[in-house]
Amino acid sequence: MPRPALTKERFLHCEQTIAISEEGRQLRDNLLTRVQGILNTEWPKEAKIESFGSFASGLGTDSSDLDLVVLPALPEQSHELPPGRYQDLYVLKTLFLRYSMKDVEVIPAARVPILKFTDHKTGIKVDLNCGHYSGLYNTRLIETYVRIDDRVRTFLYVLKAFVKARGINSPPLGSLSSYCYTLMAISYFQTLLLPVLPCLQDPHLIPHTVPNPGPFGSTHHINVAFTDPSRIRPCIPRNSMSLGELFIGFLEYYGSKFDYRKSCVSIRCGGVVPRERHGPSNWMKHEFVVEDPFILDFNAAGARHNMMNIIRHEFQAAVQALRDGRGLSAILTAKAPYQVLS
Repeated sequence: MPRPALTKERFLHCEQTIAISEEGRQLRDNLLTRVQGILNTEWPKEAKIESFGSFASGLGTDSSDLDLVVLPALPEQSHELPPGRYQDLYVLKTLFLRYSMKDVEVIPAARVPILKFTDHKTGIKVDLNCGHYSGLYNTRLIETYVRIDDRVRTFLYVLKAFVKARGINSPPLGSLSSYCYTLMAISYFQTLLLPVLPCLQDPHLIPHTVPNPGPFGSTHHINVAFTDPSRIRPCIPRNSMSLGELFIGFLEYYGSKFDYRKSCVSIRCGGVVPRERHGPSNWMKHEFVVEDPFILDFNAAGARHNMMNIIRHEFQAAVQALRDGRGLSAILTAKAPYQVLS
């Protein structure tokens, strides 16, 4: 059993400390409206702006970037969403410079080409892409998982605080992204003897009436269907583990028990699958594999060589600190980010 330092109240206090404030939420909503207004006024093509990522899924903080996607208008009588043209990002760069946005830069070599800029009024950083709408589906899926059990949101906020404090949450420096950690947590919740979360993409649970493309246009060969949680019979008996037990269990699972060489994290398949029979053949060379739930050949775990050893070490050290009764404050002490360049 967790020590008193791991009470539910401690976790809730941590969540309240880092969760986005009402002011932060309003600032981002207003920024989204302003960006849409700029496009409505200046952009020669009819388009809509949608937000995705941590802010849109209800897991944002006051320091969160705002992730936006420009969705071209669907042609009349068409359900196909035209593919994004990254060349449009250069046109948008010129446009946003005219509106005094700061640090405006196109990143064409990213997996998804983006336009980065900083809002001159609020200082909020924005990443914008054209037509890469799969992020909207990922956001909708994660948001749905978070709503199933009250413990999930609190858990994810504390996990976000932990990996940031311990310097293992910076993909440019070789570690894992917040998105990857979220998939790892959902997978862990699915694999427990009494699961906290079901598998919403289980094909046996998805009614034939659920459209494959979903509400944001066609995804061509990407199956984005998942079931409504209300259709799933609750697990009886219900998982009654405390937040402290779940958090220590997660750290132990990925710190000591998970077989990184043979296994692949897959929330689409209900938790974990053998790597040798799953995904592209080159995944066998990867140090850690976390399957994207929709883009099935994308490994969301982009950690560089040796970084997983560092992450496992941090997880194991945190388990020891928590079992010694030193509490959340001991593992949320900030340190410089780890950096693995090759």
